[in-house]
Amino acid sequence: MAAATVIHFGSRDSYRVSVLRNAGYEVRESDSLDRLVTELERDQDLDAVIMSEVDPRHAELAAVLVRERSSAPLILFRRRDVRVDESQFDRVFSWLYPERFWLYETAVLVIESQRLSAWSNCLRRDSEAVRARSVQQRARAESESQRNADAGGLWKLEEYGED
Repeated sequence: MAAATVIHFGSRDSYRVSVLRNAGYEVRESDSLDRLVTELERDQDLDAVIMSEVDPRHAELAAVLVRERSSAPLILFRRRDVRVDESQFDRVFSWLYPERFWLYETAVLVIESQRLSAWSNCLRRDSEAVRARSVQQRARAESESQRNADAGGLWKLEEYGED
């Protein structure tokens, strides 16, 4: 089983894909915005999206697409000569950032994201259980209220009948 599932968006000849695979990641490659959308819609258990060697306009469009369709962390490997709005990304690494550092930081980001996702799922399940109990309690209270109203109504009818 893979350590995590990531989408690599950008140039197909990026060495990062092989580095990630060697580290145990399942890497799905995407070299177009259309394919990126397809990959994002394919898997809800995505652990990260990594972009490298991307035209700035495509990087920003891809960031919007990822944010609309996934809660996975978004990582950008940026070249020096490229201007990109870095605020859209969870991590931005320089093109020349040492491999062992970006690989470690990516792993930490993925683990943090998985932990938050698991916690969110736990909270969601708890919330659904509380909601279900609340529906049951409301139905029970409504039934009791109706029963009491019916019993009170009969009592009043009997009271009026005796006069």
